[in-house]
Amino acid sequence: MSFRIGVLLPRSTDYPAIGFDILDGLRSYFKQAGKNDVQFISENIGFGDDPALSYSKAEKLILQDDVHVIVAYSNPNNAEPFYTLATATQRLFILLDPGVQHPQEMKHPYIFHISLQLMEASYLSGTAAAKQGKKVLMATSFYEGGYRAPWAATKAIEENQGVVCGNYVTPFRVSEFNIDQYLSLMELKKPDVVCASFSIYLADLFMKALKNEGDKATALPFYCNAFMAEEQELHKWEFPGGTFHAFIPWASAISNPAQQVFVETIKKEKNKAANIFHLIGWEAGIVCDHLSEKESIPADALKSWSFESPRGKQIFHPDTHYTYGPLYQASIVQGENGKCTLALQQQIPADAELQASLLKERPESSSDWKNNYLCI
Repeated sequence: MSFRIGVLLPRSTDYPAIGFDILDGLRSYFKQAGKNDVQFISENIGFGDDPALSYSKAEKLILQDDVHVIVAYSNPNNAEPFYTLATATQRLFILLDPGVQHPQEMKHPYIFHISLQLMEASYLSGTAAAKQGKKVLMATSFYEGGYRAPWAATKAIEENQGVVCGNYVTPFRVSEFNIDQYLSLMELKKPDVVCASFSIYLADLFMKALKNEGDKATALPFYCNAFMAEEQELHKWEFPGGTFHAFIPWASAISNPAQQVFVETIKKEKNKAANIFHLIGWEAGIVCDHLSEKESIPADALKSWSFESPRGKQIFHPDTHYTYGPLYQASIVQGENGKCTLALQQQIPADAELQASLLKERPESSSDWKNNYLCI
């Protein structure tokens, strides 16, 4: 009998291939592993902001398609429907989680998260920023403000004796986008360093605006969130000049045996360069392959379990059910034809204590977007 995997896939305007790439990564893992007795049944959950839709799609996969496990791209705030269903049906859910929000429940016996650890990455950026200069200007998109990467960076700055001397928040609409307030704060507050948090089209607009304004806009070092250094988008932007640092979960330049198999398989099967969405689909394949070897899948089946990923060893934390692993320090530099490219510098060892502390320490008052991260 085939092992059946239900897959709940997102839509995204700015990353239109996100769902396809996740599913391709999942399928490609099993194909290269020679596992042909696996069935994939996919459903679309839109931007992830409709709990009723997510619940009905997951319920259909369990009751009608009788899947053994469900893989879903989901923020913790969107996972509430899955907790109820997992308890009722005792089916395991693998959530592909960017890691930019706090969980509603610290752990659930049937819910496990493959995390991109984006809060930890931003915490490392904030730490590095404060170590270079104590007066930090925060430059953040309105969109990023609904997630926890800017919070993690600010927390790190304060814990490393730095101070946020100003906050620049960009408008959401393209027609209203400008960096006038950023330039005014640079002149008025005299910061030592900039901590920047942007993604999707807003990162593109910010980099263009920096280039248009020239040296006065890029005079200080930037410490960026991870998705300002996401390679498939980064390569489209013109380099604005200046110095840009970032901490990231994965890069195409990582060198290890698992990475080589992953990159070569995606290139062979899909005729395109592997990206971070292929990666989390591939990692879901590794986890599901492990589960498929069991006669039945018990609660806590993945507790403390580890696996070798293209980005390094990943471990499911026993107290949170989130994966944690190494991060990477990198720089955004000028590449061919004046475009941006990523320069990988060093691996940062896994820090289970940091990840767990960031997940547990919720801001007292906060607002959150309900849609899945990068899905607008």
